[in-house]
Amino acid sequence: MSHSTTTSEGIRSIVERAQTGVESVTDDAVDELVREVERELYDGATRDEKYDTVAKAASARIERDPAYDDIAADAFQQGYRRNVVGSHNDERAYRETFVENVRRGVDADLLDKRLLSYDLDGLANALRPGRDDLLSYMAMETLSQRYFLRVDDAPIELPQAFWMRVAMGLALQEEVSERQERVTEFYEVMSRLRFVPSTPTLFHAGTTQPQLSSCYVTTIADDLDHIFERYGDHARLSKWSGGIGTDWTNLRASGSLIESTGVESSGIVPFLKISNDVTAAINRSGKRRGAACAYLEPWHLDFPAFLDLRRNTGDERRRTHDMNTAAWVPDLFVKRVREGETWTLFSPDEVPDLHGSYGAEFEERYEDYEREAERGELRQYEQVEASELWRTMLTRLFETGHPWITFKDACNVRSPQDHAGVVRSSNLCTEITLNTSTDETAVCNLGSVNLARHVTEDGLRHERLADTVETAMRMLDNVVDLNFYPTEDSERSNMRHRPVGLGVMGFHDALLEQGIPMQSERAIEFAGETQEFVSYHTILNSS
Repeated sequence: MSHSTTTSEGIRSIVERAQTGVESVTDDAVDELVREVERELYDGATRDEKYDTVAKAASARIERDPAYDDIAADAFQQGYRRNVVGSHNDERAYRETFVENVRRGVDADLLDKRLLSYDLDGLANALRPGRDDLLSYMAMETLSQRYFLRVDDAPIELPQAFWMRVAMGLALQEEVSERQERVTEFYEVMSRLRFVPSTPTLFHAGTTQPQLSSCYVTTIADDLDHIFERYGDHARLSKWSGGIGTDWTNLRASGSLIESTGVESSGIVPFLKISNDVTAAINRSGKRRGAACAYLEPWHLDFPAFLDLRRNTGDERRRTHDMNTAAWVPDLFVKRVREGETWTLFSPDEVPDLHGSYGAEFEERYEDYEREAERGELRQYEQVEASELWRTMLTRLFETGHPWITFKDACNVRSPQDHAGVVRSSNLCTEITLNTSTDETAVCNLGSVNLARHVTEDGLRHERLADTVETAMRMLDNVVDLNFYPTEDSERSNMRHRPVGLGVMGFHDALLEQGIPMQSERAIEFAGETQEFVSYHTILNSS
């Protein structure tokens, strides 16, 4: 038998195993796929190269038939299991490897030694290797590249071991008598893809450095020492996977007087340039680039320069290509745009209470300052056409995708923690609004319920969804206590407020399962019913 024939048979066996149960992919299609892989490979190709080439060739055909995603995922998993376990279909080895690799991770000082206090054999028996089939090819490739733990650059986690390790990490502070049961409960909702925690939780749960939170939101004071202290915080938070949202509105504008030195300020842009470079320098957990967003209110005198930060033309020293920007827009500005009126720009050192107020109070103080400016009582201000500034904002948004438009009053009026402070910005991804101060860094602790796993063609499975939300809230609450906090300000804030964010995903898939058109009243009704139900059970279990 020639070497090329052996190679061909190896490829065919991989493809045929992957095709098992995929009825829409015919034998002729299998033959075609095998021939394509043979053309891509060479005599003497390694086993790993065969699995990889089959997976990629099948994934390239997903547009022809979505069933090829199952083939690609299965081929990828065959290869990955062989690397970790030594076999592509041995469930006993799958379970034994889980126990061995937990111990190996502890010995390598990668995993928390408290994981050894669990009944590892009992947890191994709770693993359901068949649930690996729930993961698509893209999911498997992403998980293997970024999420599954490695020792000496060799992978030590299979998909179900990964879910179980996260569950173990999130149950470490549960009552000892309940801990094993809680781990199984957490594992069940994750391995069935009913609920998935945020990326930092998946990265770090159960490890020796469990930074489990998603985003951090900071406020910077108009003080040189505080600015550079925040740069250090920014670096430490980014190092452990946190995305950063930073409120810069307090900083005085360009041309304002610095009394201690008698010189004029250079404004916020040079400081934002440094923040941009800090962001670019940090590789989050060694797995993804640092990411940050700067927020500024549109009454700030430096706001026009802020709008240009992401442009590809102009002075590069005044550009921040590695950092996102967002406008923190009060309702009064929108009113002025609608009514064709003027808008006044100020320096925050002369209008110190504007940033910390909102709604009617903000409007009253803003108009007071405008009258002071007209009387010549302010050193710096500038009047512009509100509609022209709005036009520039939208033009920059079209050109660069920045600044994101976020709404100050809407966020504050709806804040459930308005008794604890003012919301001064959102976070990196603009889905969290938490109050911050110069001595508190707000923390986002996130996870997402998959609606597609909670419906049938007849509608929402209420009991299952209520059960998932209950477990999800317990996991999120545990994140607050178990978290490794890179800074004192973030720990102080998170332990004081204990904020969690429970999102949803899979909405479109849930509509498809029920045969509901996306653009229909039924879809809107389903969204309302679902979110009311999730909200009720989230608040109930939080309380």
